[in-house]
Amino acid sequence: MDEPLSVSVILPCYNERGNVILLMSEIHKELSFCNHEIIVVDDNSSDGTYQAVKDANLPYVKPILRTTDRGFAKSIRCGIENASGEFLVVMDSDFNHLPKYLPAMIDNLKYYDCVIGSRFLYFPLEKHHSRFRIISSWLFNLFIRLTLLSAITENLFGYFAISRSVIYTCNFDKIFFGFGDYFMRLLFYLQKKKCSILQIPAIFGQRHDGVGNKKLGLRILRYSKELLLFRIRNL
Repeated sequence: MDEPLSVSVILPCYNERGNVILLMSEIHKELSFCNHEIIVVDDNSSDGTYQAVKDANLPYVKPILRTTDRGFAKSIRCGIENASGEFLVVMDSDFNHLPKYLPAMIDNLKYYDCVIGSRFLYFPLEKHHSRFRIISSWLFNLFIRLTLLSAITENLFGYFAISRSVIYTCNFDKIFFGFGDYFMRLLFYLQKKKCSILQIPAIFGQRHDGVGNKKLGLRILRYSKELLLFRIRNL
């Protein structure tokens, strides 16, 4: 009989107390078919996220508190480096990434090095709650694809599953800094290494609690700067 899969789900957190507890429960249900852990990496939230996760005292949850050198991509790196699973999943902690896709993502790692959720594989506009956001993201992804000559339709969503052996072939120092722009760097290096990447359709979810980052314009400007600098360094 085959051994159960060992999966580590990494949730980078900042002020997500109203979302992450429920999200952990839903992830646990979706991964009931395999051995798994959920690593919650809290970036020293001011709303008590870390304490709430710790107080939940769930055997499958590993809370980590970061108080120095904070940052979204660095929190993801911290989670990866503290994960024990054969397969790693990175997802947002606010329900933007829906847990229902996890079984398909994990199952396909039998055949692919990396599986990513893409909002643009079939681009069903009517299924997304914010048309402005999804169209803006599609246009910027097109800019990324043209700049990096990427075959991937989704370079910023950041919902992915990957084999431990594959991600550890990457140089973390060249990838895990900044915010969501780390994902385009990761995909660039994976494609450069000829890794097999499967894209599956994924709908952008809605947060259950709180308000997300509304500074979309500033984020696009920051990502554009990082994209162009990255392209210059990798000509």
